[in-house]
Amino acid sequence: MNWYFEKEGISQGPVLEHDLAGRLQRGEIAGDTLVWHEAMTEWSPVCEVAPDWLKPKAALAPVATPLAKISPPSQPLTPSKQASEVTGDAEEKQGFFSRLFGAAKKKK
Repeated sequence: MNWYFEKEGISQGPVLEHDLAGRLQRGEIAGDTLVWHEAMTEWSPVCEVAPDWLKPKAALAPVATPLAKISPPSQPLTPSKQASEVTGDAEEKQGFFSRLFGAAKKKK
């Protein structure tokens, strides 16, 4: 069914019923907004015509999903590992940053 609604003194529409209800739920129109469709004799506030549209929609319950199985790392890090094994040595880092940001000109 096609509905019409009043906004700022101007007739808007036609819109489908679910579109009009969605506008109400999103706050684009209020409960006192005048609405009309062909079966009605006069414009009436939406709160009188369709009070159910004013009720907040129930939030969907979250769907429980199983957690993914996580495998342990093949070689866990231990405190005995050298810092250079984990972070790389300074020369390797400098090469990385040079490639990332471009080679800087060296001063003579």
